[in-house]
Amino acid sequence: MEERCERTKTVHFHALGIEECLGEVDSDRQGLSDEEAQNRIGQCGKNVLPQKPPKAIWQLYLSQFKSPLIYILLVAALVSYMVGEMSDGHFILAALLINAAIGAYQEYSAEQKAQSLKKAVKTISLVLRSGSKVEISSEDVTIGDLVYLESGTKIPADMRLIETNDLRIDESLLTGESLEVSKDADFVSNDEKLSVSDRKNMVYAGTHAAYGRGIGVVTHIGIDTQIGSIASLLAESQGGVPPLVTRVEQFSLFFTKVIVAIVVVLVVLGVIREMEIREIFLLSVALAVAAIPEGLPVAITVALTVSSMVMSKRNVIVQKLSAMEGLGSCTAILSDKTGTLTLNQLSVHSFITPEHIYADDEPVDDIVYKAAILCNESSQKLEDGRTIFVGDQVDIALARYAMQGGSEYGLLPQKYRKVAMMPYESKNGYSAVSYEMEGQIHHFIKGSPEAVMQYMDLGDQQKEQLHKSVAQWAEKGYRIIALGHKIDLNRSISLQDFEYLGLAVMIDPLRPEARDSIQSAQEAGINVMIVTGDHPGTAFSIAKEVGIAENESEVMTGRELELWEERGGSVEEIGRKKVFARVSPAQKQKLVTLFQEMGNYVAVTGDGVNDAPALKYANIGVAMGKAGTDVARENSDLILIDDNFKSLVDGVKEGRVSYDNIRKIIFLMVSTGVAEIILIMTSMFLALPLPLLPLQLLWLNLIAEGLQTISLAFEKAEPDILKRKPRSPDEPIFNAIMVRRILVSGVYMGFVAFGTFYLLTQLGYSVDQARNSTLLLMVLFENLHVINARSETYSLGRINHFSNHFLIATIFLTQGLHILCMHIPFMQKTLHIEPVDIHLWLGLLLLSVGLVVIMEIDKWLAKKKLYGI
Repeated sequence: MEERCERTKTVHFHALGIEECLGEVDSDRQGLSDEEAQNRIGQCGKNVLPQKPPKAIWQLYLSQFKSPLIYILLVAALVSYMVGEMSDGHFILAALLINAAIGAYQEYSAEQKAQSLKKAVKTISLVLRSGSKVEISSEDVTIGDLVYLESGTKIPADMRLIETNDLRIDESLLTGESLEVSKDADFVSNDEKLSVSDRKNMVYAGTHAAYGRGIGVVTHIGIDTQIGSIASLLAESQGGVPPLVTRVEQFSLFFTKVIVAIVVVLVVLGVIREMEIREIFLLSVALAVAAIPEGLPVAITVALTVSSMVMSKRNVIVQKLSAMEGLGSCTAILSDKTGTLTLNQLSVHSFITPEHIYADDEPVDDIVYKAAILCNESSQKLEDGRTIFVGDQVDIALARYAMQGGSEYGLLPQKYRKVAMMPYESKNGYSAVSYEMEGQIHHFIKGSPEAVMQYMDLGDQQKEQLHKSVAQWAEKGYRIIALGHKIDLNRSISLQDFEYLGLAVMIDPLRPEARDSIQSAQEAGINVMIVTGDHPGTAFSIAKEVGIAENESEVMTGRELELWEERGGSVEEIGRKKVFARVSPAQKQKLVTLFQEMGNYVAVTGDGVNDAPALKYANIGVAMGKAGTDVARENSDLILIDDNFKSLVDGVKEGRVSYDNIRKIIFLMVSTGVAEIILIMTSMFLALPLPLLPLQLLWLNLIAEGLQTISLAFEKAEPDILKRKPRSPDEPIFNAIMVRRILVSGVYMGFVAFGTFYLLTQLGYSVDQARNSTLLLMVLFENLHVINARSETYSLGRINHFSNHFLIATIFLTQGLHILCMHIPFMQKTLHIEPVDIHLWLGLLLLSVGLVVIMEIDKWLAKKKLYGI
């Protein structure tokens, strides 16, 4: 076996015939057996490319020390040791080690969650094992497997094609060529060194099938594929930083410059006051570390990751963290119909011929059953006594219908020889096939009535009657498929003179939660529209039932969209439409850009290869996890695991929660930094002793703020989260509300803390005792301020205080830890703290409660619009 794995690496498969290739990999047209496949996987390994391993936790720990501020703190520790302040040096080093441990854990946890999300999105391949089609993970594809290809399929491994039907491959990943490459299984090169781009009988891992159908035998997997040669470059590539994190990093840099300027002023004042150089240095370092929100980008990344994990539990996989930010700005959703608003569980309700309407259990002509089962790309197999179907839902519905006429119909695809085929492509709207049956060539065609009707042998009156019949059934929400048949001597398919067999009327039940989900989206200020290739009557019926549209004037067809473009219609006309039916993929992309031009932040759903451009152009591309093609998923920002519109609305909700929580984190960190600056600078300007020592500031920053900040990432949704209007994508994080709240809370904490320190010194407390009480007050401020941060608008009485157990725990933990340290001799000596009596503690608690009262008044004034903003 190992010899085969090694031998195939040097074989020039493009220069061999089909049977020779099958021989080289010890396979045949029945595919591998499951046992043989497992043996080969064991010997040759999984079909995976090498990935850059995630950083170990010890590497993340060391990376925490790569900050300029950390270098300054190390210098501060060294200075402390040099002047004999051993306890100060020990404390600074301990603070660094603990801070690094917390930071490393946060990053490691976020990385682990991101990896688990990646594993949740798997690429599936359709292979032939022991003569039966089965769906397996692409990782389990091995040498000798026969793999089925259709438009939208991501090629899982390097393969020699053994069958092709107008197969075209997008090889831009390998060659850089944007044009699709036509493939031919019968091509054999006499040049062993033929370039990859010219090997018409080969397809390569990582590329995509853009059109047509094919079957290939796997020749190389994993690192041995063509893409494996550049795998190291792919493994090194890094994902983009979310725009929100970038903006916060820019703010952090700006705020750092402000703090540095303040530190310079502080140094000047210290020199004027003849403070010791060591004391000035340590104070500057402590203030910088306490006030500069250096950990803000990491905290926000953690918050985004936490939200993405919550979304995964709601059947939404976040592929790009930037989509989390964008969901809160979504103003328009262009949604597919099938599978998203409906269950995508099609069944034939009735069959209509010009003479009769047949119920689903009423027998029809033999040729109808043959058309339904033979012009069909689904497959079936027995599993635990049940027939399992694999394929498109339309094909599965028709196959089930045919087999209701008799189980023998299910054997016809194997009984008769297929001689020609035109596979279904959405831009064509039909598929056709030819079989040799009893010495004759039978041709079958199926597709949308509009697409197929032009190839039928029908008079004008018959076509008009057919149009009416289609419209009547479509208006009731049914999906209509036309079937045709002819017999001639031509072995190729000629698209003309088909005999009209009738219409298969299919029902796809509406998802029971669809209407409520649509209503929730509309209440959130989101304009929901249906964009589908289905009949306008069917689309409008569904739209009306779920509350998207009320009358037929809100429907526009693809043809009407063409006429709108030709006459140069206004975008406002498009904006009034709610349903777009019979639209092409290019028109779907056009609609995305039109709604963006109207100022919308657009989310669009898609599942096919032709949806990829629309998904890419949309602000948020949403692919289907169950019915979606590989191409659609790779061009999307989000994946709906269950293809359900409700999951998308849940995603919008969680996106808004994520943005809210990030604002809460920023508010807490920046406002406490402002308070510390006010406290220190006021004392310096008034030539008073420092109200907090450098190590006390470090302690405050490390213990009181660190854990509580991260706890805000776990906040649940506020009650009105889906009642608000979408926020503008251009809205700054530091809007008027944020700035006002930072200033109100920061000023209160800073001046009340200074007033407390000053009053205590005037009442006879020593400077150390006054500092001890001021530090305790600041810890209490932090404990209660995190509660203020939980909502910008809701008063405390309307907040569920027990919805975030982590936050409650951190409040008690930080206060309890500080009180404990006040009783530990080593910490007493290091931080210059000591126990306080209950009366003083209660008095300081009362002052900290004042912060809550002030912020409640601020919310009330804002609600009454007394600020004017």
